[in-house]
Order: sequence, then structure tokens, then C-alpha cells
Amino acid sequence: MSKFKLASIVFLLSTILLKFSSMIRDLVIAGFFGNSYMADVYFAAMTIPNTIVLFMLTGMKDAFLPSYFKYDKLGRGFAHLTNIVKGTFWVSLAISIVGIILTPLLMKWFYPDFASYEFGMKIAIWTSGVYFLSIALVGVNAVYEGYFDSQRKFSFSTFSQTIVVLTTILSTWIFHESLGIYAVPLGYLLGTVFSFLMKIVYLSPGRFMAWKQKMDFPEIKSFYQIFVPVGLTIAVGQVNLTINIIFAATLGSGVVSSLNYAFRLVNIPQAIFGVTIATIVYPILAQASSDKNSSLFKTGIEKGLSYMFLFLAPTVVGMIILMEPIVQVVYQRGAFDAAATHATSTYALFYMGSVLFYSIQAVIAKGFYTLEKGHYMMRIGLISIVINIISNYFLSQIYGPIGLAASASIVGFIYSAITFSTLYKISGGFSLPFIGKEYTKIIGATAVMAASLWYIGKIEWIQNLHNIPFLIIMIILGAGLYFAVLYALRTSSFIELLAKGRKAKKVI
Repeated sequence: MSKFKLASIVFLLSTILLKFSSMIRDLVIAGFFGNSYMADVYFAAMTIPNTIVLFMLTGMKDAFLPSYFKYDKLGRGFAHLTNIVKGTFWVSLAISIVGIILTPLLMKWFYPDFASYEFGMKIAIWTSGVYFLSIALVGVNAVYEGYFDSQRKFSFSTFSQTIVVLTTILSTWIFHESLGIYAVPLGYLLGTVFSFLMKIVYLSPGRFMAWKQKMDFPEIKSFYQIFVPVGLTIAVGQVNLTINIIFAATLGSGVVSSLNYAFRLVNIPQAIFGVTIATIVYPILAQASSDKNSSLFKTGIEKGLSYMFLFLAPTVVGMIILMEPIVQVVYQRGAFDAAATHATSTYALFYMGSVLFYSIQAVIAKGFYTLEKGHYMMRIGLISIVINIISNYFLSQIYGPIGLAASASIVGFIYSAITFSTLYKISGGFSLPFIGKEYTKIIGATAVMAASLWYIGKIEWIQNLHNIPFLIIMIILGAGLYFAVLYALRTSSFIELLAKGRKAKKVI
């Protein structure tokens, strides 16, 4: 098995670990706090600083990769890493200080209704302040995670993020009785520190950066001119989520947390398949751009979109069919009761469209960043934010919380459609017949799977099973039918994966 294939498999497994640890974190929060006002306040308050966290974390990685390749070819890779680390530390520290100072005003401005709860505003201010404090190290962590990706050490980059989640879980579990909801943001802060220290130990202080090297301000400025549009574009999804939360906070107790639980649940397939495939494809696109190989670049986008849809389409449809038992198995325990399950299941159904469309966009975005055309994405992202505000306002007025979830799917469709058509134009086009043929076959296989699951689910003895064996049977049968139809239709991306699997076994 080649090193790249092995790295890809390890990265997929580490990403699954990250997302399931994130799910466990939400399970712990749901179990201890349910959809109470404390959970509402926590999730709402952390979304604003978390927008900046995502801006730094994912945006930095996407901007740093092509930048590092460029300087590494000149023999200045380590010097460039040092410059960006030092520059980012001071930028992150400034954001952290300003955010902490502004937190009381932000919470009172965006969430005035929280003052009606006994400790609502205090929890909001404390949560937001702690998350802003963590940003001082989040930026530096993000640079090194981008560096590890450039070295094809995807799994270590993902594991360093998992440390943050695991520490949050541990803190919540141990201190929820003594500290209440405050234990959650405290755990995040400690996890960020541990993640930073782990990188120093892994690289060793001497290889961490050139400590005595003076900052090259023109080089840092040049990087940030590329990074800022990329980061803002990456943060568009989080900005839109924050807008949803702001509207949700006006709709009564339990709405914010239920929407959050629903969003986090449906986001798992996007993170595992959409983001994973996009991340694996990115170095290929960056290398193709560096070598000025337009054919490889276009093939990379086409393959990325095909592989992403191959895994995501059946997962999305399967979750729609099985949503309520999934929510019951995942969340319903402790403070999370049957009413919370019903609300979360309903909202999750309307969020499912956003999973598909933002996953498509995740692959397309890599093409923009590789071509250093992030400003296109930023413009489109700003348009989507305006559309989201308008959509949120009207749909929440008409349909309430369901309208907010549906708005996310509508905006996701518009966003992915515009980004795809724009990249198609500036890159000289892709093979639409190939993509269309692959998607048609995948949709056909997914339709057969969905119809079969609907019929099987009506069988009395299967209906009477407990949720876990019910889901196991349905998932195994659904997956078997789906892949059988893919094979029968000779779906290129699936056949190619089978061929690679056989070669890998022979090598082993």
C-alpha cells in the first residue's frame, strides 16, 4: 500500500474519531443539561467567538498549504512557517483581547432575552469571554495543523483537534456538578492549551520555529492578503449558523439547543465524507496548480465531487428515513427527554439539505484556494449571508424554528450553485457529462436503497425491534443494496475504488 493511500485511510479514521468525539461532547452536554435555558445560553454565546475560531482554524490551514509549497520550493519553507506563526500569534492575541473587552456588549446586543433567565447573561458573558481567550492560541495551532497537512500528516493534524474535544468532554463530565455549564468552555480552553503543548513536544522546541528569526512583515502581509478572504469564506457557514442562532434565541427556551443538537448530528456525514475528501484532494490540486497542470486540476475536482457524492448521497437519504430512532439512540437520556427528541428530529430533517450542498461547496472551495482566487468565494459568501438574513427573517416568522433549519438548506443550495458555476468559468470548465453521468447513477442507486428501506421498515417484526438492532439491520441492508446497484450500474467512481482496494491488498 502506498504511503499516500495509507495516510488517507489513517486520516479518514482520525477524522471519524474527531467527529465522534465531537458527538460524544454533545451527548455529554445533552445528558447533563438537555435543551434547558443553560444549554441555550451556552450554545448561543459560543457561536460568536467560534466564528473567529473557525476563521482561524480552517481558513489558516487552507491558505497556508499553497503558500508553504511556494516558499518550500525556494528553500524557505521553515522560515515562512516561522514568519506566519509569529505574525499569527500577535494577530490572535489582539483578537482575543478585543473580544474579551467587547463580550458584555455583544451578549447584551445579540441576546437581550437571556437577561430574563436567572443566570442567563452571566453564563453568556463568561462563555464568550473564555472562548475569546482561547483564540490567542487557536491561530498558532491552526498554522501548525496546516503545516502538518503540507507534510501529509493529516492524522496528526486531526488528532490535535481531537485533544481539544476530549478535554472539553472530560472537564464537563468531572465538573458539571460543581461548575455547571461553565465546565464546558473551561474544558475547551484547557484543550486548546494542551493541543499547543503537544505540538511543541512533537516537533521539539528547536524544530518548532526559528525563535531568533525576525519577522518579515512584507511576507506576513502578503500571506494575510490571501488568508483573510479565505478565512472569511470558510467562516461564512459559521456566520450563517450564528445568524440562525440569533433568530432562534428569540423563539423561546429550548429552541437554540435543539437546533444545535440537530445541526451537530447531521453535520457528521459532511465532516466525515465531504470535508475528508476535500482535504485529501487539496494537496493534489495544490501540486497541480504549482506544476501548472490544468488537466490534473480539473480531474481532481471532478473526482473529488464524485467520491464525495458517492458516500454522502446514501448517508443523507438514509438519515432522513431513520432520523427519529437515530436521535433517540444518540441523545435521549438524562436531561434529554422525548420532547427534546421530537424537536431535534424535526429540525434535523430540514437541515439535511445543507449537509449535501455545503459538502459540494467544500470540494469546490479547494479549487478557489488552490488558484488563489479566494476573493471570489468571499464575495459569494457575503451574498449568501445577506440571503440568509432575509430568509431567516421571513421563514422564522412563518414556520418558526423549522423555518430556520430550512433556511440553512436553501442558502446552502444557492451558495454551492453559485460557487460551482463561478469555478467552472474561471478554471476553463470541467467534464459535466462525466459528473452528470456519475451523479445520475448514484441518485438511482440511492433511490433504490430509499424505496427498499421504506418497505423493509413497514415489516412488523422489524418495527418491533429496539432502536439499536433496528438501525443496525436497516443500515446493513441499505448499504448492501446501495453498493450492489452501484456495481450493477458500473458507476465509475465506485468501480475505481474497488480496483484500488484490490491493488492495495496485493501490495499488502
